[in-house]
Amino acid sequence: MPLAEASLAPGDAARLAEEPVAKHPRFLSGRAALMLAASRFAGVDPSDPVDLRIDARCPDCGRSHGRPTVTGAPRPVFVSLAHAGGRAFAVASAVPVGIDTEPVDVPAERRAAVASAVRDLAPPPVGVDPLAHWTRIEAVLKADGRGLRVDPGRVVFKGRGARIDGGEQLYRVRTRRRGGFIVSVAHAG
Repeated sequence: MPLAEASLAPGDAARLAEEPVAKHPRFLSGRAALMLAASRFAGVDPSDPVDLRIDARCPDCGRSHGRPTVTGAPRPVFVSLAHAGGRAFAVASAVPVGIDTEPVDVPAERRAAVASAVRDLAPPPVGVDPLAHWTRIEAVLKADGRGLRVDPGRVVFKGRGARIDGGEQLYRVRTRRRGGFIVSVAHAG
């Protein structure tokens, strides 16, 4: 689904105008993935999502780099976006949702750097791949809506669920390897 720049929310249009042209394809592919996920979930024709808009206004500064939200849908739609390996991944749901992904085949030095950082921030359980663990954490923090404003070490997993600081909100988490990527999706449950 091509995304016309004219369909961008005002904040996204301003962000695109400020971005170097080399970054436009990545940004637009992300917005197109979000629009497609939101359109399909909302039951709107993705080739003509007339009133749907993605707004990613940051709650701290007002710029367009915050949690994406959908306006103009016939019912509530929550969306999330992740970029990895030159691809955009998006998910839509009736409840707060988060997605994160990492390529499976990363250079050994990148894998070692990520594994080290993950162990320092939020050590994975024994036998859990640090990249998979990181995608699970990021998905939960995106579903929560605060992202990395929350210390990743505060996300605690038990079975297929996670909570932040043992709070009431449970997030159901699924992690899969698909098409050369580790993809985790978290839904508020």
